[in-house]
Amino acid sequence: MNITLAEALPLKKQISKSLQDKMRERNNNAFVEFEKDGDTVENPAKSFKDLTAELEEIRLDYRKMDFLMDQANINCKLDWEGQSISIKEAIEFSKQIRGEASQLKSLSYSKPMEKVASYHREGPVTYKKALFKPEELADEALRLEKKANRLSMLIEKTNHLHEITFVEADKYL
Repeated sequence: MNITLAEALPLKKQISKSLQDKMRERNNNAFVEFEKDGDTVENPAKSFKDLTAELEEIRLDYRKMDFLMDQANINCKLDWEGQSISIKEAIEFSKQIRGEASQLKSLSYSKPMEKVASYHREGPVTYKKALFKPEELADEALRLEKKANRLSMLIEKTNHLHEITFVEADKYL
């Protein structure tokens, strides 16, 4: 079955949920309680061995989906500022841009100059002076936020266009 990269992430989360559910089921069916001299023991509908085999199948599907997504994120390219970059690189670049924007925005709240609080009344009064213009940093932070948003939208658009083949998808959809 072919699915887009945009569909792959929720599917991967569904496989992960199936894995957690199956582990809970195996844990619930791993033991039986009975009285020592009581009736015969009633075993669960699915054996521990069968549940373990089902778990291994789901784990294999998860690893396969993870590999296919990683492979697609590396091989699928998008055009950004005149360069062809992989989705993986674009995601990392977007994170870096957002990090820089956040730091610049935080610095932009600084005062150009302020008195440094002193716990001792003795000694000279000290000041802290910004080596930048806070209003310029605010503008740059906004510019970078917009750039990161444009890149994120391009990544999202590319994720809706690129398909991967995951035959096992029908088990989880």
